[in-house]
Amino acid sequence: MGNKSDTGIAVYGKGIVTFVFLAALNVAAWYIFFNPKGIMRLYTPMYGFSMVVVLLASVVILSDVFEYWPVRTKLTERLSAAQGAMLTVLSLALMALIIFVFFYRFIGKYGITYFSPAALIATGETGAEAYSSRENASTAIIYFFTAFIWTATLWRAGFQKWPWTQVKEDAGVLGLSRLFAVSFFSIIAYIIFFHPHVGYLFYPPQKMAAVAPWWEGIADTNSAYVHLGWMICCVAAVLLSEILWEGYPWKAFRGRGGEGSLFSGLAILSGIILLGLVIFVLMVKGMEAYWGKPFVGGQYTDAPYFRYLHAGEMAGFLMMGVLVVSTYLGNLFHGGPLLVRAAVRTVVAVALAAGFLWFYYTIGPRVLGQVPGIAQPEDTPLCWTFFMVSFMLMHRNFFLSYRFHRVRDIA
Repeated sequence: MGNKSDTGIAVYGKGIVTFVFLAALNVAAWYIFFNPKGIMRLYTPMYGFSMVVVLLASVVILSDVFEYWPVRTKLTERLSAAQGAMLTVLSLALMALIIFVFFYRFIGKYGITYFSPAALIATGETGAEAYSSRENASTAIIYFFTAFIWTATLWRAGFQKWPWTQVKEDAGVLGLSRLFAVSFFSIIAYIIFFHPHVGYLFYPPQKMAAVAPWWEGIADTNSAYVHLGWMICCVAAVLLSEILWEGYPWKAFRGRGGEGSLFSGLAILSGIILLGLVIFVLMVKGMEAYWGKPFVGGQYTDAPYFRYLHAGEMAGFLMMGVLVVSTYLGNLFHGGPLLVRAAVRTVVAVALAAGFLWFYYTIGPRVLGQVPGIAQPEDTPLCWTFFMVSFMLMHRNFFLSYRFHRVRDIA
């Protein structure tokens, strides 16, 4: 018993020290690139936020979509520390390529104007000046890659490797096929849930290119923050169920061997979205109990759109809590009934999320340099939480792959 206890304490101690070091590295990087009082000051906030969202999407692309290809050429190959470093650099390079080449220089220039600040300025329309153009283009990119992360995460959780179950060796073929499929559905999700809002960011609204936000009568806002909020809650639901709850309750829908299929995937997808919406609604109702009901035209915490955004922001803190419990606390313990294990892990993750929220709003203004207070238009905690989640996922997926392998069909 003594040896086991000592080993457990050593594991927790090592995990906590590792997380503290990673957090310090994150804060240092934040100061260099995003801190409004730092060196580069890219957090405006949408411009910096777009970079962070695309960085997180790049990590998802390399780990969940391509399963580490082209750094790892065979699905059965384990990653080395050198390969992890290569994947980290590739994530950063992919982020820059996507934003500054693919969207700014290609899509925005030849396809959809609002994806490029230079293209918006060149129109000469009202409000087409440098700062607002960059913020509007960044907002559109944030929305698109939120849809992409949501689609990629739910696809992996629901369908797993279906319909590519026969692809066993060629990681490149699997990755490219999955990228095209995820991108296709991401575009549809973006067009339906986010494009109407972006079209109405401009004066006059782009009525011939974007319909009026169809959710205004339902959500009391024409802002797509409502979709941003519930989609991030869905991603948090995936992390909760896959990691802390050990795949339940979705394991009950899978066939023999745990392989995904069309029908099991659709059932799991529906369940995850329902769970995400439940988390989303509970958060919004909690804010109503604390601040009172929001109202149309309300400002700051009284604004309906802020309540929806803040639900997503709190889900971001919850994602951090889940990753800390699973990666740096060894998922706490593994004995006893699953219900007890899952309940304890969830309570600890929620407590950590509350601690991160307290840190951001209380100490954050001094450490991170963001605007003090809740519901400030110049601030969103999602930028920092996604930045920290990106750090943790790069560490977990790229450097700890021998412990947290993502390919489930490898013996």
